[in-house]
Amino acid sequence: MNIDKAKELVLKAGIKLMKSGLIVGTWGNVSCRIDDKYFAVTPSGRSYDTLTSDDIVVVNIWNGSYSGNIKPSSEKNIHAEVYKLFPEVNFVIHTHQEYASIISSSSLDKIRLEKHYPYIGNEIPFADYALPGTDALKNNVIKTLRESKAKTVILKNHGVLCLGTDFEEAFSIAFELEKACNDIIISRYLKLSGKNEFNAEEMIKFSLSFKGKVIKDIDSKTEILYTNCKRTENSIIAYGNNTGIKVVDELEAEMSGEIKVYYSILKKYNDVNNILLINTPAIETLCHYDIELKPLLDDFAQIACTGAKIIPFDPDYIVNALTESLVVLLQNIGALCCGRNEIEANTVAMITQKNCKAFIGASLFGELDFINPTECITMYNNYLNNYSKLDEVNK
Repeated sequence: MNIDKAKELVLKAGIKLMKSGLIVGTWGNVSCRIDDKYFAVTPSGRSYDTLTSDDIVVVNIWNGSYSGNIKPSSEKNIHAEVYKLFPEVNFVIHTHQEYASIISSSSLDKIRLEKHYPYIGNEIPFADYALPGTDALKNNVIKTLRESKAKTVILKNHGVLCLGTDFEEAFSIAFELEKACNDIIISRYLKLSGKNEFNAEEMIKFSLSFKGKVIKDIDSKTEILYTNCKRTENSIIAYGNNTGIKVVDELEAEMSGEIKVYYSILKKYNDVNNILLINTPAIETLCHYDIELKPLLDDFAQIACTGAKIIPFDPDYIVNALTESLVVLLQNIGALCCGRNEIEANTVAMITQKNCKAFIGASLFGELDFINPTECITMYNNYLNNYSKLDEVNK
């Protein structure tokens, strides 16, 4: 395949990953084999919807070298090893897709499927956890692929790697795996609960009761009128449903509880420009039961460090908790997510929701295997100081 065609397919894949929800933000990566010596791969830390052909990096399969100033994906060595070992593989996708990620954070070490799936077969292997971008992770993944000969592998507490003979097969594998993982979660819930029909909100309650929580209805909630805000040159603007308010000083910020919270955060943290308050059934339940959300997935560790603490709705507590996290959980309210811009705030929100669903879904399979706090700190610092800045540096 010529270089231009390979780059075109990588760009096309990046957009498809975003639109299909198989990735969040800049996480994940894609590559396409050019020939026996080179492959084209997505750059590190870049938004897929802004990439051009010039941003796609050509990497040497055999020594990992590349030209230019744009860094290739930090997982380029995994892609290179795949192309070395499996000459029939011409397209590789690494995703952080939701249901497979939930399964990755469970106590399972492999999946035996109840039925045969055309692309992934009836068994899915797992690769042991290691920090992203490391030789240890590469070695774990390649060891699993060597032993299983599978077309896909679940990376513990991380995501998925899918190997295809071409673009179409790689995506077919990713989509089929996601359906299979969703089927597994639903089947497990129905088996344990004795229910005949699946209900997502009922599963949330059952999962917590399965962990010994006494289930009660969520009654009182703090009413939030303005659910997001942004910093402007001389003020902050808070938004709600069909409404907005401009705040220019501390006196005006006193008019509303959430406005005061937003104002306090933006006053303290100069690198925060957008704040988003979200409340989904999964997040709401954890906030109601005061469950601190520790990282089950490494993309959550990158934005929440050792976890999102449960905090009362008080500006001082919230500002202090955000010293070591981009997200906090507010008692009986929801998740407050911060970012340098609107895209990052939304990404933090989506990753938080996924980790909440991982907590609930993985609990059905036994004890949860949280990521080591020391590794969480390493990933958080790397995200703040390096990864989160690559999108701007490479432009």
